Amino acid sequence: MARIAVVGAGVVGVASAYLLCRQGHEVVLVDRHAGPALGTSRLNGAQLSYAYCDALASPALLRHMPGIILGRDPAYRLRLQADPDFLIWGLRFLANCSPGRFAVNTRHLSEMAAATRSLLTELLSEFAIPFDYDVSGKMILYASAASFAAGAEVRRLKQSLGVEQETLDRSHASAIEPALTLYPDPIERVVYSPGDAAGRPDLFAAGLVDCLSERYGLQTIFGDAVTSLLSHRDKVTGLKFAIREPIRCDRVVLATGYATNLLPDRVPGTVWPVQGYSFTAKATSAAMRVSVTDLKRKIVFARLGDDIRVAGLADIGARRFTFSNERFETFRDTATSAFGGAFNSREPGDVAPWTEGRPCTPSSRPIVRADRLKGLYLNLGHGTLGWTLCLGSAKQLLDVMQSVEGG
Repeated sequence: MARIAVVGAGVVGVASAYLLCRQGHEVVLVDRHAGPALGTSRLNGAQLSYAYCDALASPALLRHMPGIILGRDPAYRLRLQADPDFLIWGLRFLANCSPGRFAVNTRHLSEMAAATRSLLTELLSEFAIPFDYDVSGKMILYASAASFAAGAEVRRLKQSLGVEQETLDRSHASAIEPALTLYPDPIERVVYSPGDAAGRPDLFAAGLVDCLSERYGLQTIFGDAVTSLLSHRDKVTGLKFAIREPIRCDRVVLATGYATNLLPDRVPGTVWPVQGYSFTAKATSAAMRVSVTDLKRKIVFARLGDDIRVAGLADIGARRFTFSNERFETFRDTATSAFGGAFNSREPGDVAPWTEGRPCTPSSRPIVRADRLKGLYLNLGHGTLGWTLCLGSAKQLLDVMQSVEGG
């Protein structure tokens, strides 16, 4: 079996390491952070949205694009950049907003999510990892008959894929999730997916790394950045680091999100960071148990033990981004206006804020393929769905490796 280095220890990299270890390979997991899942995976929305894997590029988003460009939609912020990479990515994104491409992309993502669901069940039968995991279901709130009707085609697509969803009125939905009584606005319909789940991705990744180290001998290199790939005669041979000595390996998997600087032949416009925000706050006695997506405000709420994780916003344009107090306060105020009775956010220190870049491709489909450099494989660009897609994309990675190398 091969010695394989996985660069990037978010949920996608850790999931890749898991399946590679299970296949019998010697695996080295590498990350510039001090431990696993301390980047994009750390405090994301936490929802395992198996039934809601819609591609970001969609006809609905295209219809709202004029308002987004003019700054009329607080959930989105678009800053046009004179950057060829961004412009190519943007044009490809718009091309993927057609109904046909949206359907193809969403079908692909849904199939990958279904694979994650199945593999997670297998994994949890092998390892007992505490990460506040709960198959609590998910509810999507539609504020008006018009918004519900606009989603009919997507619901039909999900039905064709065998996705379990129920359509409920407010009273029936509130009987399942009483926290909906906190919601101040009208609810025309609720789409309920009882099989969806939630869990802390950072605790999952950290716990799985410990299990893999103990059972399969997983090696880890944390706190040092990979500066370049080593190769000989068009074949990868190892990794060079900023601080430590280089290491040798037979294969390299790049699970680096939106960081594609290590690619020998990087194609412009393939992955771009879309900045999002989250906060974690203590749940009140009235808080939801079911995960909730408020389509009107474009915010998600997930129960994690004694906490509520809230996530939202999509700021597109900046390659390098920083935490914006103004954007975060807009986000927190919007979340509080929806379900302020579900979490404590009034006192200083009640809310733990966070921001990161989601590594989005124009199609929302992750890049899972072999590179021209022999022995180099990619598993990156999972957008807002990295937690939901992690094991499914890792399975696809192994299929690609087997196809390329045989055996």
